[in-house]
Amino acid sequence: MKNVVALVLAGGITGDYGVLTQNRAKGALTVAGNYRIIDFALSNLVNSEISNIGLIIQYLPGSLIEHVGSGHPWDLDNYGKSLNIMPPFVGVEHTEWYNGTADAIARNLNFVREHKAEHVVVLSGEHIFHMDFRPVIKTHMERGADLTVVTRQLPPDEQKQRYGYVVVGDDSIISEYHEKPATPPSDIAATGIYIFKASVLTELIDRNPSDAKRNLAKDVIERFAGDINTYEHRLTECWEYLENVRDYYNAQYRLTAQGSLEKLREWNILTNLKFRRVGHAPAASFGKSCRVESSMISPKCNIQGTVENSILSPGVKVAAGAVVSNSILLHDCHVGEGAILEHVIADRDAVISAGAIVGKMESGTDITHEDYPLTLIGKGAHIGEGIVITPGRQIRPGQKLATQEAANLES
Repeated sequence: MKNVVALVLAGGITGDYGVLTQNRAKGALTVAGNYRIIDFALSNLVNSEISNIGLIIQYLPGSLIEHVGSGHPWDLDNYGKSLNIMPPFVGVEHTEWYNGTADAIARNLNFVREHKAEHVVVLSGEHIFHMDFRPVIKTHMERGADLTVVTRQLPPDEQKQRYGYVVVGDDSIISEYHEKPATPPSDIAATGIYIFKASVLTELIDRNPSDAKRNLAKDVIERFAGDINTYEHRLTECWEYLENVRDYYNAQYRLTAQGSLEKLREWNILTNLKFRRVGHAPAASFGKSCRVESSMISPKCNIQGTVENSILSPGVKVAAGAVVSNSILLHDCHVGEGAILEHVIADRDAVISAGAIVGKMESGTDITHEDYPLTLIGKGAHIGEGIVITPGRQIRPGQKLATQEAANLES
């Protein structure tokens, strides 16, 4: 699509992921063993023949930049294609942070002009979803729409304040947009995916007062949606909103229940396989006495113990007698002999030594899977032999707990 470009909003400040985003942007977090959250936005765009993409980043962008690189895994470094990294740095000595998503777009409209784009896809790089943009953009053009909002109908138990909501009339026309209202005006939520006519996007950004908070949804779309030709496109495919670490955890288990690897292959989700040479990693190995149930085991894993209902990234080692249950372990975590993990998310290179018990409730505790508190272990943290970490704790990146007394002091 030569007249269409995309702006992907990624790398905003994330306060609800604890130690997992202490040193990285949310979009760089690992999903389903070996993918990253940002892969979904980039892959869906490329698979829809949108091959000029601007990636707007701000918060701790290092790991995100390292992952996407020049865009080679998505074939974006070839002639006529591009992946532009857009950090908020201006000048040589002066740094000025983006003042919200609308401000970020305003400062990068030159990307739209340089490509002579007639339409702009604006979306978050922090959702798990599957979408073919081609029919949406085709309908957007045929309608002469100024703005098309990709929406999703929510069941009553999911209609929460955290979403934007639209009021839709005949012929899919949106008359009202409300960002995070106290009382939703409908059951139709915005997904954070928008298709703008380029000239209209530029005009609306210019009309937004310079002293406003400059949030695209609140200060631009909510304000102007009823005054321009605004339509909805109802998304029925997978879309997971990842506001907090519980969303991140639950979304991966829903993917696992649906056979995620096959789904991701079917969706042609692409990723950077150069990271820790996972593209050349050997197959996982399993000991004679191991037991694996309802789990996703990535290449290069070595499983000698028990893994139940868990997701293991490449290089994870689970020693004999260890039990990993309802947990997500990222690259190269090591679980020692006899260790027990329950509802744990462990970042890369974490070590849980022999006999340690992490996240396990006391026997007889009656709690559902949905309400069970998650225990988070930061990148490179080391939990010593026999140490007990109670449910819901967070262990900082690089933290070394050699004794139970030290572990208790960190509570």
